[in-house]
Amino acid sequence: MSGTDTALVDALAASPSPIQAPADSGVRVVDALVDVVAIFEPQVQVCVYRRPPLVCLQAALAQQIQASALTGFRRVVDAGRPVPALPLPDAAIAAGAAQELGFLVEVFGELLGCPRIGLRLEVLDRAMCPRWHRDHNGIRLLCTWLGPCTQWLDDAASPVTHPAQLPADAPPSGRAAPFDLVLLKGGLWQGNAGRGAIHRSPDPAGAARCLLALDALWD
Repeated sequence: MSGTDTALVDALAASPSPIQAPADSGVRVVDALVDVVAIFEPQVQVCVYRRPPLVCLQAALAQQIQASALTGFRRVVDAGRPVPALPLPDAAIAAGAAQELGFLVEVFGELLGCPRIGLRLEVLDRAMCPRWHRDHNGIRLLCTWLGPCTQWLDDAASPVTHPAQLPADAPPSGRAAPFDLVLLKGGLWQGNAGRGAIHRSPDPAGAARCLLALDALWD
């Protein structure tokens, strides 16, 4: 992790109370890592931290996927500890991914204070969850490394109670970019019953998509 990233994580840990979110949108897009604490505001269901892409890692991933050498995997890692060696086939991917994963795991662990994190890397050529839906969980972190990224609806764009009633082709009100850190609040988060981020997987239209998902685990 770079010195800049370490400073950001330290600032996140030392951040006081959550910042205020715009009224009624349910979505916050932020440019500073410390501002991801907005996800704890009751009305916020989606929080997106914009980051520039890691171009070298993207190029290495694209090469390995084209050669059918990269597959997805699932692991449980300890928050606050270095990420262990992962089944990545290429040295360029392993080096870049280890630093990136370490950063995301540390941020997520600091944010939620969980002892363990479920880590899932998906390599996809089709939409995993193409219909609008809410997750039945707490808070999930998504980060797309390659390909089209997660889409969401803000509260004003969703006039129905149940996302299943929305047409599959309803246009999104927002979408992430590669390497954006996306936090999605689910219906199991305290005080969030019956709510949650309405989102879906994009149609990659035959292009490769590489997606990382983190979930907090408690004993």
